[in-house]
Amino acid sequence: HAMKLIVKFNLVFIVVFLLGLAAAGSVSNQLLQRNARDEIVLNARLVMEAALATRAYTSTQVGPLLQTQMKYKFLPQSIPAYSAREVFNGLSKAFPEYAYKEAALNPTNPGNRANDWEADIINRFRNTADAREVVGERDTPNGGSFYIARPIQIKDGACLYCHSTVDAAPKTFVERYGPANG
Repeated sequence: HAMKLIVKFNLVFIVVFLLGLAAAGSVSNQLLQRNARDEIVLNARLVMEAALATRAYTSTQVGPLLQTQMKYKFLPQSIPAYSAREVFNGLSKAFPEYAYKEAALNPTNPGNRANDWEADIINRFRNTADAREVVGERDTPNGGSFYIARPIQIKDGACLYCHSTVDAAPKTFVERYGPANG
């Protein structure tokens, strides 16, 4: 009788132990997944802020220095988006898992033309005026891809020099990109 009781107790103990172990494993997995995602979001935001800081630097310090030369030859180094892209290209050599794109429906630079999923996000920003950021994941042929998107908004009047009408844009800019991309 005592032996049967010990076996029953051990079986109940093992079942309770396995249930506890499974529950602890599930909670640990969820915490690790959440921490990994938070770290990815933090790193992606850091990369994005570096690109935005590069844009601001180019806009306020580099662009004005090149204005006179722009009358004779278009210099892409004067364009904030170009500078951000170049800096990111340097970063991507060390961090190839990150990508940066200033996607637009009708971009000046054809390399920034939005693909289908990016166009969906752009339209979401257009339809939701107070949206500041979209964070998500999408399936790709290479597996899941995490993204952070923010709307491109012209807040600096100096940007309208090239991004308003073809007539307002520098002649050398229109010569490079053509009137259709104005």
